[in-house]
Amino acid sequence: MKSRFLIWLSALALMVLIAVQYIFITETYRTKKAQFDLKFGGLVKDGMIEFNNLDYRYGLDSVLYLLDNLAVDYLFSDPDTLVNTPGQSFHRILNNYNDPANFLREYIRKAGEDPLATYLLQINEIYLLDMGYEMRVYPDSLPLPVAPREALLAGSYTYERNFFRVSFDIFINFTNRSGMILHEMWMILALSIFTLLLVFTVFYITLRNMLLQKRLSDMKTDFINNMTHELKTPLSTISVASSSLGLHSIIQQEEKVTQLSELIKRQNKHLSELIDRILDIHVWEKDQVRLKPAPVPLEKWIRELIDAFRMEQQKASPVIELLTDLHAESYDLDPVHMSTVINNLLSNAVKYGHNPCLITLNISDQAGILSILVKDNGPGMKKDELKHIFEKFFRGEASKERVIKGLGLGLYYVKQIVEAHRGTINVQSSPGKGTTFHIKIPVENGLTAG
Repeated sequence: MKSRFLIWLSALALMVLIAVQYIFITETYRTKKAQFDLKFGGLVKDGMIEFNNLDYRYGLDSVLYLLDNLAVDYLFSDPDTLVNTPGQSFHRILNNYNDPANFLREYIRKAGEDPLATYLLQINEIYLLDMGYEMRVYPDSLPLPVAPREALLAGSYTYERNFFRVSFDIFINFTNRSGMILHEMWMILALSIFTLLLVFTVFYITLRNMLLQKRLSDMKTDFINNMTHELKTPLSTISVASSSLGLHSIIQQEEKVTQLSELIKRQNKHLSELIDRILDIHVWEKDQVRLKPAPVPLEKWIRELIDAFRMEQQKASPVIELLTDLHAESYDLDPVHMSTVINNLLSNAVKYGHNPCLITLNISDQAGILSILVKDNGPGMKKDELKHIFEKFFRGEASKERVIKGLGLGLYYVKQIVEAHRGTINVQSSPGKGTTFHIKIPVENGLTAG
């Protein structure tokens, strides 16, 4: 719970940092933009003032003369003979007057700046005049192009001649303004991005380490649970056998006493070997299994294993059908690890099987392959679950629905042991048809009995 709270708190802190950085960069951009507009807005206004103070302005006089003649046409000509509106005609003529645009570009360049700039002229009003007569002809029903919102005002002008009065604004639009502002902010942007990446990396590494620590903790817990279960198996068998030896009816049967005594000796030996394996910590720290193979009389060994398993299950003892077809007296296997494999598969069959639990254990030796098949009558598994059945910590829906204890390392451990014997294990299952685990181990597996 504490780890989850820290993860959410760290994630919230990261989100707040991202929001703060976003606000900081946005406000910095706005400030830089205001500074840009102030600097270049003043520059273009000064440029237009200097342009208007030039002694020669023949171009403007020619334009105004053309507009005056055009106004006469609109005042005294038949409207049906005119192709364009007054606004369209005035706009075309005024925009063809390039002297201000050329002067401003050169003025800005001389000032040590060289941005990409567009010259824009926006007409506000047009009046036609004649001997005390005045008629506004623009704005009209056909609006003319207007300057973009980010364009900078260079100057506002009104000109009046004999037959017209026109007012317009001149704008300069710096098309690469955002690029220039961002270029000025590159250090701030780089530091902000670096800070975010650094914090995100630290968060990711911390989160990964927390999950890794949790995973290691779960592995340790599951190891303890698994080994506790494996230790309890021989202990339970010894306890039951010891109790049986105290019964008067058993004492009188010498053969039964001998059988129980041998069972206690075997389980005691198995218990000692398990403790030795627990002390061999490298097996668990490095995820590697180190085998101690020995010649195992498989049929006798498996029957003794089943008897011990049944005794340990007591009232919940399943019906186990053993089928064997073996051609050798013994096989080189690790008896301790392989007994844990069989016990895990049998335990799973009991946990997930129906009541009564029916288990088929088929062991055969064909074509140099030792085959161990464990089949139960449980509810089976879905296809999606089969893909992950041998993964660490995976638990199927049945284990969650029926609240079956465990952390999902048992079958992973089984797979590790089988593969350490140079073998393979696969599973076949479908809902309602039980589950079958099939182990195949080469008889000549290259293991050397010690």
